[in-house]
Amino acid sequence: MADALELAGQRAAAEMERLWSLDVIDPAQGSKDPRAPKSLEEITRIIKRNGWGWSLPTGQYEHNGQPQWCGMTAGDAWATAGLDPKWLATWFASTDRLVAWGRYERWNDKRNLRPTNGDLRVCVPLVPGKAPAVEPRLGDIVIVGNGKRTAGQHVTVSVAYDAAARRFETISGNGGGVGPRGDRREGISRATYAIDPGGGYRAMWLVRPAFGDLIAERG
Repeated sequence: MADALELAGQRAAAEMERLWSLDVIDPAQGSKDPRAPKSLEEITRIIKRNGWGWSLPTGQYEHNGQPQWCGMTAGDAWATAGLDPKWLATWFASTDRLVAWGRYERWNDKRNLRPTNGDLRVCVPLVPGKAPAVEPRLGDIVIVGNGKRTAGQHVTVSVAYDAAARRFETISGNGGGVGPRGDRREGISRATYAIDPGGGYRAMWLVRPAFGDLIAERG
């Protein structure tokens, strides 16, 4: 079980790397950037896969705006890695929902029962000055923020962890950072976040699905 879950995390991280290589930007309204059309198609796909197509009045994502799709990008990568897509629409649309999912808390009328077999999700706060409660893995969902909101403000996926620096290298959708051309932009971007404060956002939560959340590995 543990090995299968670790492999799923590796697949999720690899999928985030693939998405990053597509050079997806989040274009402003009226953008003339030649990357905009393909980027909008990819963002639309991510949003619809997460069950939020209803939020697109024209059926397509048209420019930088609503819905926020950082958590949906993590959900898309994890669904590709084997996560049951039934979790996406309710739980991957915001930081608050993801923390609630990881802690087996309800969201509005949606139940979120804790299994009794010990196969539990990981959802731990990343505390400045303290070692992470679990060893970080590839594919872990890392929620970052400035500390003003308990559940953080932005969803990323870890593609590397530097234990000495206590710093995650992440890729996220709807985020600022570096693209595959080395340009700084907003879109599917690469950025690093430390656990310890240093100005700006820091890593605040680590969330990891349980083995039982995967459809590809269940009998």
